[in-house]
Amino acid sequence: MNLKDEPLYVFPPKLSRTEKQAKALNDLAEHRKMSKQMYRNLILAGVIFALSLLVKFIIIKILLILLAAGNAAVGIILYRYYTLSRDTRLYTRIYPDRLEHLQKLGLMGDMLKVTLYYNEVERSSQDGRGNMCFKLKKCVKSQFAKVDKKGVESPYQLNDNLAVLKFIDTKAKLTLIDKLHDEINYPKKNYNVITDDDDYYSKEDMEWDQLHKHGL
Repeated sequence: MNLKDEPLYVFPPKLSRTEKQAKALNDLAEHRKMSKQMYRNLILAGVIFALSLLVKFIIIKILLILLAAGNAAVGIILYRYYTLSRDTRLYTRIYPDRLEHLQKLGLMGDMLKVTLYYNEVERSSQDGRGNMCFKLKKCVKSQFAKVDKKGVESPYQLNDNLAVLKFIDTKAKLTLIDKLHDEINYPKKNYNVITDDDDYYSKEDMEWDQLHKHGL
């Protein structure tokens, strides 16, 4: 088998029967938790709206109605975001020469299907939300497609040749950064190394803390 066809990391991982059962129980508990949260938001929204009907002042009435609508919207959006992030179709497959990835695209159920070849990446970084951003110098072999709820694919146009990938599995992102930072042109951090010659601990420190851990 060609080494390039052997994945370095796959998500979701293959689970044993026992692990699948444990995951199913955990997912069910998380789903119930998010459902309860949504219903709490909707009930609170209903109570606030009912109170708004009793208020005579127009400004306060409008504010209460807006507050009720906001609570309902937050509950529904959070539940929708949760269900999309738990979609069993989502996957990440990291190969030595490419990345295959499927992620949610918006809140309407559409997906973004990606095949990204590292040799077409000019540079990569992370944004403020922890998403991986790949600036492409060219896009010949790499492919991007929008997949609707029915599974129909259509071409997806990148904005300024920038691909923003969201990983629900942190280990997948860490695998890219740790093992393939050269291939994806990810900036490698340089840390200051403290040597024995550095005057970091005073003589008093050494006598007080022989383990050099400052009491920790």
